[in-house]
Amino acid sequence: MVKNINKANKQKTIRLGNTKFKMINLTEPLREDVEVFPGDPKPQKKVFCTFVKEKCQHNIYSVSDHNFHPHGDAPNHHNPQYKDRGFEFWNLDFVFNQACLIDLAESRDSVKLGGIKFLKKITGEHILPYMDQIRKNSALILRTGYDKLLESNKKHFPGNIPYIDESAVDVISKFKKLKVIGIDSLTIDEIGKNYAHRKLKDKLIVESLVNLYSIPKRYRYSFYLQTSPIAIVGATGGPILAYAYIPLSGRD
Repeated sequence: MVKNINKANKQKTIRLGNTKFKMINLTEPLREDVEVFPGDPKPQKKVFCTFVKEKCQHNIYSVSDHNFHPHGDAPNHHNPQYKDRGFEFWNLDFVFNQACLIDLAESRDSVKLGGIKFLKKITGEHILPYMDQIRKNSALILRTGYDKLLESNKKHFPGNIPYIDESAVDVISKFKKLKVIGIDSLTIDEIGKNYAHRKLKDKLIVESLVNLYSIPKRYRYSFYLQTSPIAIVGATGGPILAYAYIPLSGRD
């Protein structure tokens, strides 16, 4: 079994031009045994060529366009009027943005599962205290605490999967500057509903982000976020390579 992001692959220090950054990996490797959204198929691998016969190794993978941690949603995922806008729709405007992280894992109404604390329903009341921070950025990441459950690879149950409720979606949708909305849950909507997906259809929705807790607290309201979609024509979603870049000062 391939384990979740190992410690050496979680973060490193890099230099871009004259600025030093801490680069934090928010992406998990895809594996065959990944626990997926309830009812979805798991990835499968089939050997196509081998060293013995064809002198090379070549595998074929069967995956859902929403198996990846993280993955993005295409406009056609919940919006039938956009049936021609697949995952190739997202251009370079959605790849690199200034971001803020709102960490709600320790909210008063959070719950515990397997020793991991997380918030199941994000409401407008959870978002309102952070209006000034959101206004300054073009990407918003909501951490419920479920990123640790994703990394533990335990089975997902519909009643435990966090989501953004309508009151919070209405608040978020007012920020026209936002291009990317991210969350550490398998979906932004309550299961069986699609209000958030439809209301935020003009934004790149990134779900199942991991390792968000590694972003240092004092940088969470202003850092750089990379969300690179792997373009798949016509797909309703697809893999995202996600990284946080924290600019470091001399004292860091």
